[in-house]
Amino acid sequence: MKAIVNDNKIIGTPRQDYISNADILAGYPEYSEEDIIHLDAPVYCNGVWYVDENDPEYIEAKALEERQRLDALTLTPADVERALYKAKGMDFEDLKALIVQELPTVDIKALSIEFRAKDFYRGAMAGGMRLFDVVGALLGYSPNDMDYLFQNKELPQLTESEVE
Repeated sequence: MKAIVNDNKIIGTPRQDYISNADILAGYPEYSEEDIIHLDAPVYCNGVWYVDENDPEYIEAKALEERQRLDALTLTPADVERALYKAKGMDFEDLKALIVQELPTVDIKALSIEFRAKDFYRGAMAGGMRLFDVVGALLGYSPNDMDYLFQNKELPQLTESEVE
């Protein structure tokens, strides 16, 4: 299948896979950035799909792909406890005490079992929420901070205003 060119602009076909605008410009210097940005649909040309990177569907698909990648990340309990201790001076016993204080309806025995799991998954869910987002919020961390933890095996430094 070839791209359809109309008035020196590439127009397209249904979406499948994507490469960046920079890639198309490098391979097809006869087209300007304006040509690419104004694509009405992804284009298949010479075996490659091209897409407008500003297309909301493309942006949404890339965000979903990144969320799935992050949710698949794992850490060992030791990795998590080391990061917790380094950032907050807390271990899992301290964390359990905080959780019991702040969320008294949590089943602490079940939580203790989870703390002994072989691996912690970033995307682990309970009650429709990411578990690490809930625990992170109790400690003053955002979901992005929890992503950082799973990517770097440490918690980011909080500013004084974030700690308050």
